[in-house]
Amino acid sequence: MMAVQPEDLAPLEQVVLGVLSLGLPPSRAAGDDRFRVDYVCAVTHGLRSAGHAHAYLDAASGRATREFREQLEEAVRALTEKGLVAQQPAGLPAAAGSIDAALAVDMVDPDIHPAVLDRYLGQQCMELLLRHPDVYPFLMERYAKAGEVWRRIRERLSPNW
Repeated sequence: MMAVQPEDLAPLEQVVLGVLSLGLPPSRAAGDDRFRVDYVCAVTHGLRSAGHAHAYLDAASGRATREFREQLEEAVRALTEKGLVAQQPAGLPAAAGSIDAALAVDMVDPDIHPAVLDRYLGQQCMELLLRHPDVYPFLMERYAKAGEVWRRIRERLSPNW
């Protein structure tokens, strides 16, 4: 069996794997809905496919549209069927397996935050996203803010760390 490559995936599947591989904190822990997986995927996919960040966001709420969330759920189902991600049961840490267990500060919403099973492919998809000139600044801003959030969480949970 040949290894799956990013080009074997649909564009939204690439976005999902790439975004999940960024290591962003859960939105509840960040206190910022702009860390929601559906929001980051909507903006990223909009920048890649439509040329603007708001293509898949509701103008009134600023959240991912219902239609986009349905597409996102379908992409996650397809990735699950391919064995590339796994839905996590409710109650597990949102970043299970990728951070120190002491930082389990948020619980999974299994519909939008699956675990990446093929980390190498996830890394390739993340790099693919970062090579896009419009996507790079958005994801780097989220990544920089994520570092601040993880630092605050670590300080709160382990002040002597």
